[in-house]
Amino acid sequence: MSSELAAKIRVGLEELAIVRQQFESLLPIAQSADLGVIETSAACAMLHSFYTEIEKILKIIARDWDQSLPASESWHRDLLAQMSQATETRPAVLSSELLATLKEFLAFRHLFRGASIALMRWNKLYPLVNKVDQTYVQVETELRDFVAFIEAP
Repeated sequence: MSSELAAKIRVGLEELAIVRQQFESLLPIAQSADLGVIETSAACAMLHSFYTEIEKILKIIARDWDQSLPASESWHRDLLAQMSQATETRPAVLSSELLATLKEFLAFRHLFRGASIALMRWNKLYPLVNKVDQTYVQVETELRDFVAFIEAP
């Protein structure tokens, strides 16, 4: 099971890297104070995709390792909480610092899924877009640490 899970996490990280790379074209124009609806819409879609890729990996860990995937109405938050806590069989997957950052991305995801693009404002999106690189590095580091844990003899 460990090698299969490690392989799934690695594939998830490869997919996350592709999504992260797609931000490259947005970053040069991202510092503009007032982007148009096309750029704002693109940023919204990209942020949603970025968080969704992270969440997919966490769901795989919860399902395959913990054998317990949250099922409540607040399952997105519950999943983050589950991954930030050590269990009898594994250390915490997410640090408290990364948990706090991912909660910001999750809050955006909920807003994006429930609001019109017309209501999105660049000045509210930019701080999150600006966190993508740092968050990507931290997610990759912490998930690779977890892979090392499950592959350890």
